[in-house]
Amino acid sequence: MGSAVAPASAAPPPGPTMPVEFDLSRYQPVDGAQFRPLAYADNGRAFLRVGGRLCQIGPSYRYVGCQGRVATAPPTARGVAISGDQQGPWWVPDWSDYRFGAPSGFRPPTLAVGKRVTIAGVTCTAPRPDTVACRTGARAFILTPAWHKFFFPSGDTAHSANPAPRYLPARLQYWNQLPPT
Repeated sequence: MGSAVAPASAAPPPGPTMPVEFDLSRYQPVDGAQFRPLAYADNGRAFLRVGGRLCQIGPSYRYVGCQGRVATAPPTARGVAISGDQQGPWWVPDWSDYRFGAPSGFRPPTLAVGKRVTIAGVTCTAPRPDTVACRTGARAFILTPAWHKFFFPSGDTAHSANPAPRYLPARLQYWNQLPPT
């Protein structure tokens, strides 16, 4: 009789890979100064157009919001926002006083496809002509005309819901946390 060999322990399943929308090595950085108006009325916010949407960053660290409807969003949503990496992504309802756009009338430039900008702890990318993806520290969102995906810390409840997995690309269906960077 030979001695029994203990089976090798199975390696844990791999965690999620970084979504291509947040794999920053894929995107060329651009200077954020062009997105910052100088007007006092804009309160230090930055504004940009991405994927056909108007987005604003600030006025405080890790605040971001993007305007626009998504097929998988509630019918009363007019955009999405993350508040200081503490809450969100949340849908911004039609009745909210949340303002998208510069009070001064600043006309924001468009972030070109394949580019990324980082301002005040927020990085937004333009993965495709109709897509915007923005990330703070542990929170993020991807918006396309057909679907949305929200990312948030494990166990967190301060965010809006994701659509049913069947509405998402296979690569994004079964997890809601971003891998560590």
